[in-house]
Amino acid sequence: MSTPIPPEEFAALVGVSAEQVEQWRQEGLLDPGGSGSLDELDLVRWLTIHGHEARGYRSDQLAAAIKAGEVNPFMGEFLFPSGRTLSLEAAAERAGVDATMVRELRTALGLPREGGIAETWLAQLEAFKTMQAAGLPWEAVLEGARVYGDALRRLAETEVRLVHVHIHERLSASGIPEDEVLRQLGVIEEAVVPLLDGIVQAVHHEHLLQASIEDAYLHLPSSEIPTERGSVETTIVFLDLESFTELTHTKGDELAMETLTRLEGAVRPLALEHEGKLVKQIGDGLMLAFRRPDDAVAFARRALDAVAHDPDIPPLHVGIHTGPAIYRAGDYIGSTVNVASRVTGTSSAGEILLTDAVAAALTEETTEPVGVRMLRGAAQPVRLFRVIRREERRDPVCNTVVLDPPAAQLRQGDEELWFCSQECLRRFLDGHEESAAVA
Repeated sequence: MSTPIPPEEFAALVGVSAEQVEQWRQEGLLDPGGSGSLDELDLVRWLTIHGHEARGYRSDQLAAAIKAGEVNPFMGEFLFPSGRTLSLEAAAERAGVDATMVRELRTALGLPREGGIAETWLAQLEAFKTMQAAGLPWEAVLEGARVYGDALRRLAETEVRLVHVHIHERLSASGIPEDEVLRQLGVIEEAVVPLLDGIVQAVHHEHLLQASIEDAYLHLPSSEIPTERGSVETTIVFLDLESFTELTHTKGDELAMETLTRLEGAVRPLALEHEGKLVKQIGDGLMLAFRRPDDAVAFARRALDAVAHDPDIPPLHVGIHTGPAIYRAGDYIGSTVNVASRVTGTSSAGEILLTDAVAAALTEETTEPVGVRMLRGAAQPVRLFRVIRREERRDPVCNTVVLDPPAAQLRQGDEELWFCSQECLRRFLDGHEESAAVA
């Protein structure tokens, strides 16, 4: 439930007179439900009033335009609802579900448990009821709701913060008057916000397709039935930054976060190229999951190469383990994840350290044993292996370090040349033709 704000305190917060607040209230721009009190939603309504004033609207004109449907402010369906607001109990009764279940559902979604529920929410309650009737256990409905709620909350917060940091703060810092800043923000909201729902749906369906591909592998005749419900075979990779705590203390939190952002920006496309996914950021590093050990190690090689050529990113510690893990609420948990994390803590900077399970599964990589270690939390000693780093190859034309696989390659006698692009290969061949003609 939103926190009540006394009218005098509200007037002081937004920098206007108590008489002005009362006028907006009488016009229905504040406290449109006529509850007799102001709350945090009225702060957002004030931003709407302020923004439209910057675009030439008087408050009485804005109130009339909203009522007539001529103006649909940002989040107007919540700020100025046209439908009824129901109590939680009334909404549950209308939807034919138990009120306790509605509270559990809204808690899982990260939404207020008490207070009014918009009448339009009845359709969502019906949807969850249909899922349950189709055979989805209630515990599964709540698990899905938690993931949806957390993901969409992060999305919403990110959208608002991106606009504030990259537009509002920059425009204000450039000396543009606040009224003009608000006018431009209003234009952006009207242009962008209606597009977001369509983007969310399109991206969701793309990821749903990828998840369906992964699920198809679990249904192959050759697939073994997991010993634990919800268990999947996966290869977990941890990337930890060297001396990140020291970086935070010496350079500050903002620069440290920029470093993590640079790391994420470097490795995210590499993960996708090797059929992996970035699961989450954990403190000073990243956790990723791959379908096959070969893909995980190939990714780790390229991640180390990418970081080595970026002076703003410290060296990486890399640890990899493969085995069954429980996939729950958008995350992987269990001993496979724990072992991968412990292996990472044992590795040296710039080293890819593997368990024997990963080394035994590799078909395209060369490893060497580094001994048996007793990892914290492990019941038995773990045999570890190191990936043997390949010799660095440079393009003979532009001298750029060429990552594996190269864009082009050429064998000259016993030597294999790698090129960063087809253009460099053509330039190399053209140069050798000219040398041959001179000779």
